[in-house]
Amino acid sequence: MFSKRSLTRLGLGTAVAAGLVVAAATSAGATTVTNIGHGAGSCPAGYICLWSEGNFIQGGFVYDHKFGSFGSNQNISDMGKLGRTSTGDKGMQDVTSSVLNNTGSSICFYEHNGYGGAEFRIGPWEQWPSLPSWINDRISSFKYC
Repeated sequence: MFSKRSLTRLGLGTAVAAGLVVAAATSAGATTVTNIGHGAGSCPAGYICLWSEGNFIQGGFVYDHKFGSFGSNQNISDMGKLGRTSTGDKGMQDVTSSVLNNTGSSICFYEHNGYGGAEFRIGPWEQWPSLPSWINDRISSFKYC
């Protein structure tokens, strides 16, 4: 028979173990999502989202190796290598036509990999259904700035 003290220890041990499982699950959560769908409302909270078409429209695979839409909650230094498949890399390099910043921070988009070249900065919660011509289909990396 368990004493009251043993049951308390068992309960605390179980709670601590459950807390560790929850902490591990949230810290290991996905940081990128592909094919998020159409519309600004499809961008998850806390993410930066990009679409290959204007007005937040998800295009089809471009040249069979680029995504039609993409979201991330982390810096991306090479939009061309977001996912590896048996047919090569899949990404969003040089195909982005609309962006949405669903975070509380400013985001800087860059013309080249590694955060180089021309910079396009947007503020927290800002959205661009149509990118300016000088950066449209030219985004290769982005980061919090």
